[in-house]
Amino acid sequence: TDRERGEALLEQIKNSPFTITNVTRKNGKEAPPRLFDLTSLQVECNRKFAFSADETLKTIQSLYEKKVTTYPRVDTTFLSDDIYPKCPGILKGLRDYQALTAPLDGATLPKSKKVFDNSKVTDHHAIIPTIEIEKADIKALPLGERNLFLLVCCKLLCAAAEPFVYEAVTATFDCGGHTFTAKGRHVLSLGWKDIDRIFRASLKEKPEDEDAEGVLPALTEGQVFEPVSASVTEHFTSPPKPYTEDTLLSAMENAGKEDMPDEAERKGLGTPATRAAIIEKLVSGGFVERKGKNLIPTKAGVNLVTVLPELLTSPKLTADWEQRLNEVAKGQVSPED
Repeated sequence: TDRERGEALLEQIKNSPFTITNVTRKNGKEAPPRLFDLTSLQVECNRKFAFSADETLKTIQSLYEKKVTTYPRVDTTFLSDDIYPKCPGILKGLRDYQALTAPLDGATLPKSKKVFDNSKVTDHHAIIPTIEIEKADIKALPLGERNLFLLVCCKLLCAAAEPFVYEAVTATFDCGGHTFTAKGRHVLSLGWKDIDRIFRASLKEKPEDEDAEGVLPALTEGQVFEPVSASVTEHFTSPPKPYTEDTLLSAMENAGKEDMPDEAERKGLGTPATRAAIIEKLVSGGFVERKGKNLIPTKAGVNLVTVLPELLTSPKLTADWEQRLNEVAKGQVSPED
């Protein structure tokens, strides 16, 4: 944080050799992402297609009514065990998307606890395509529905793919008694990221910055680099960004989580089925306005939160009420109480 110190350090290392003192290599794996519940689907559709939460709910509801996707108002990312025998048929029904299914090479969903777990499924399981897709004419769907359907299919295909495997490399350098570190990764097997890459390309999306960490050249201990260019640069931190629909949905889902007991039935604000309506109600009530992708509180919204007692603006109140309702449902508390 001190420019003078930076300049002084630069003088010490300028035109000096850099020597590698240590290189560590470690293999890492990234499992496929979880399947969709309604909130994660709304978050993804806002990022990819700029759909509002409400638009996503209406679109996935329409696909459900056309019998090509499963029940949408769900808050679990797992499937129940009884779905396992149907999965080969569902994956076979995706033959129209050969480019996406090619990396699977006939593989089917592994019977993994990361995908199938009865204890994590209540009335309904995660959102996936149905076995009916064999008979459906997907190409006849409106564009928005087709894109969303493809997103749901892509997530299921990723779950059936191998993990993404890479080698993480960390190199330590010495220069004039000062220590520097470089980190990078070397991809060993793309696995599920191959399907994700093909899907992004089909949407004409830029590929994800595969490697924020960069790819390092072959490095060995004792190797010397000279001369090495160095510079002092100045950077500024940014204030937190305003909420967009996707970041607000995630924040609602996780609101107050750290203050909640582990056994709390519901955490966060709203349910997967009501979060979109809550946002729309705040907008139509004039408490929040949309500016491009951002959701900004209006003067009326700021005033309202300022005058409300803290109890009413705390997610803990919602969780307490949900907890009480759950106790009533289990017969532990009488409805009158």
